[in-house]
Amino acid sequence: MRLAKSETDFLVGAAIGSGNAALAAERGGADFLLAINAGRLRNMGAPSIACMLPILDAGSLTQSFAVGELLPQCKVPVLLGVNAWGESCNPAEIAERVRSSGFAGAVNFPSGMHYTHAMQQLLSRAGRGIEKEVEILRAVQDVGLTTMFYCATRTQARLGADAGLDMVCLNLGWNAGGAFGHRMRASIEETASVAREIGRLIKRIHPGVAFLLEGGPIVTAEDLGRVTARAPIDGYVGGSTIERLPFEASVADQIDAYRRASNRRVALDTESAKLVTWGQRCGFVGRSSALVAFLRRLRVLAGGQTPLMIFAEPGLDVRPTLRALENQSARGKKKVLEIDLLSEEFPAGVGRRLFGSAELAGLNPGALADESLGLIVIRAPSALPSTLKRRLARALSDGSFIIPGSRRKVSVLPRVVLVSDDWDQGRGQDHGSGAELARLLAGWTLRVPPLRDRVEDLMAVLDKLAEELTPASPGRSDFSTAARKLLTAHTWSENEAELKRLLGGLAGRKLTHQIQPEELAGLLESDDGDEADARTEKRRVVDALWRNGFHRTRTAEALGISRKTLYNKMAKYGLKG
Repeated sequence: MRLAKSETDFLVGAAIGSGNAALAAERGGADFLLAINAGRLRNMGAPSIACMLPILDAGSLTQSFAVGELLPQCKVPVLLGVNAWGESCNPAEIAERVRSSGFAGAVNFPSGMHYTHAMQQLLSRAGRGIEKEVEILRAVQDVGLTTMFYCATRTQARLGADAGLDMVCLNLGWNAGGAFGHRMRASIEETASVAREIGRLIKRIHPGVAFLLEGGPIVTAEDLGRVTARAPIDGYVGGSTIERLPFEASVADQIDAYRRASNRRVALDTESAKLVTWGQRCGFVGRSSALVAFLRRLRVLAGGQTPLMIFAEPGLDVRPTLRALENQSARGKKKVLEIDLLSEEFPAGVGRRLFGSAELAGLNPGALADESLGLIVIRAPSALPSTLKRRLARALSDGSFIIPGSRRKVSVLPRVVLVSDDWDQGRGQDHGSGAELARLLAGWTLRVPPLRDRVEDLMAVLDKLAEELTPASPGRSDFSTAARKLLTAHTWSENEAELKRLLGGLAGRKLTHQIQPEELAGLLESDDGDEADARTEKRRVVDALWRNGFHRTRTAEALGISRKTLYNKMAKYGLKG
């Protein structure tokens, strides 16, 4: 059987390692299958790169599963992976074995293209290099079968075109992404540029050749579309991207779905369910044990008049907590005064707003004696002057105060709530609120649970924020299982504020596939900023060196630095070569 390029406008090949994957690829419309040892090893749980290690005989491993699992079940052409490293390397014998076994053709895999240039030269001198692989494929083609030639460089691609092989597939390196994926070294744009140049070259030599791509940064259909928009290619071959990545995602998603379904069966007790419902009316999202415990304490403390101290880490939304305090009892019918001392140009002037003053027009009793107010919220109380902290503590303790400049004593009418982001686990500190205030409020504190303490609520919070921010913001269903696990493991040092930034960074992306962990890497705040910056710079230097063949001058130019600076950075990060 021979695969003719005219059968389809764009060829899609699947490099697989099992009959199950082959049948799925056939149902999906694959034009041909590649039976190679990398596919079989992937199905055994090893990364694709294991195919280059001397762990199993590539020829017998591939022949065995291809003859037993693929040929009896598949109607599409199957190309067998052959190599030049067997005990016997007679091209004519290999071609006859491929034909007599019933394969449609052959592909050179595993191939010396994956080795370093020095190793390739050694293999060539021994008569087992890329040139021998081309010779084997030419022999296969001469017996009327189809051939596909894997190559990694312009020179290798030219060898395939000169030999008149049916298909030349530019291998862009091991695939990025997934549990065993390699880190992306070349961008889509760089890949397209290389593909365009090599494609034009081999088409000039052999106009009838089909030029395909595989590997590297092409992980999704969107990635391939970006390449095809810049470089005219005849097809694509997927290995990990067709077999490993979808399998990892689908199995992980299915297990995650079962686990979430199981979690939904865990019913809250009657009291907790009522607390969650009450919290939802105030704007709280979730039902984690940490949130339920907080709501239980909040509901008890919300009903009184005693002053409170609320601790909320940076980025936490305290509005639901304040709304709960405001809604309880008669305060829900009165106004709320919020004073943010960090936005006050003169914090000392807050004293006059709180305690009033004696003026020519009469007494101004101040906010603390204003019967129209139900709640006074003072944010960042540590910014209050020390004398004002002491005066406030005395007024709250006595329940009354004397209006400055007069002898008139008035009662404190609204409830006073202080909101601070300075939480000390020792709880022996005054959190900047002054010793007297600290003693007064001891025991009357609320600590809003941070996001890291209620990871069970993370996806619900994400959905709520996405709904509030913009319709283009992604919800939980837009994240892959691996991405959701990364979000769950993150510490969220800035809580909802950090989550909002993440959603903002993802807003507007094309939802052609679920969000993967690598897409979140630059959007999540690092827990160790300096170390993360160093790792990022080292990665940037290594990638630039790799892309430029470790040529120092070109690498320095690509990074926009001098050669001396490049040498210093290489020494700093222990890079040699």
